[in-house]
Amino acid sequence: MDKSFSTSRSTGQKLVSGIITFAPKVFVISALVLLFCVVFSPAAHAQDKIIQKNGKEIKAKVLGTDSEYVRYKRYDNPSGPTYFLFRSDVMRIEYENGKIEPIQEAPKVTQDPAKNPPANVDILERKIARYQKKSTLFLTAGSVAIVAGALTMVKLTGDYNKYKTAVQETNDAYTSWYQTNYKTAPPAGDLQNQESFAKFASPGIYAGAAAVLGGIALDLMGLRSMQLAQRARTELAGKQQALSFEPFYDVSRRTTGLKVALSF
Repeated sequence: MDKSFSTSRSTGQKLVSGIITFAPKVFVISALVLLFCVVFSPAAHAQDKIIQKNGKEIKAKVLGTDSEYVRYKRYDNPSGPTYFLFRSDVMRIEYENGKIEPIQEAPKVTQDPAKNPPANVDILERKIARYQKKSTLFLTAGSVAIVAGALTMVKLTGDYNKYKTAVQETNDAYTSWYQTNYKTAPPAGDLQNQESFAKFASPGIYAGAAAVLGGIALDLMGLRSMQLAQRARTELAGKQQALSFEPFYDVSRRTTGLKVALSF
């Protein structure tokens, strides 16, 4: 009886000791399994929901939004690339904490070129107006000066012709009288000498010539201003053409690219 009891008690002690030794191991293994599930389960990561206007739902970790895009990472690949969605394609964002953020498309600020033109376009328009004004002023002044100088020259020429005719008539009359009375031609010194056109028309001839030359110079300046105005118009036409680029990402097809727009 004593040996049997002793053996039984020894066996029981080993069994209890085995159970006690095994219990912590089971607890540790269970804790590790639970911790593994918690850490590596997708549910452990933030699971925001992006609801698109087309009804599609994206489970993600939203990184932020701005006036153009919604930035996020996929919930099943939090260390992967960052994705973008246009705000205009998103209806709302449901965050993991229960907050719902409706997404409204940011108002597009359009610029009316007639009311608020870009700086370079405005400068070109002012240049065109200035060159046109100079061209008109120079061409008008030049034309007036040329016409005035030409009229002056015509008037002086007419007066000189009248003067020559008068001198010739006076000399002819004196010659006829002298021959009648003295039966010979009068001495050359007795006849009236004709002045040259330059001496007769001075200083009016110089004023007329200066007006013509000045008018030509003003016309040349006007033509130059006209050329500069045309060059500025050509440059302005080039500035009014705008080439814009807009990135896009298609979630359904997982494609990215650039939208190119050329406006005239």
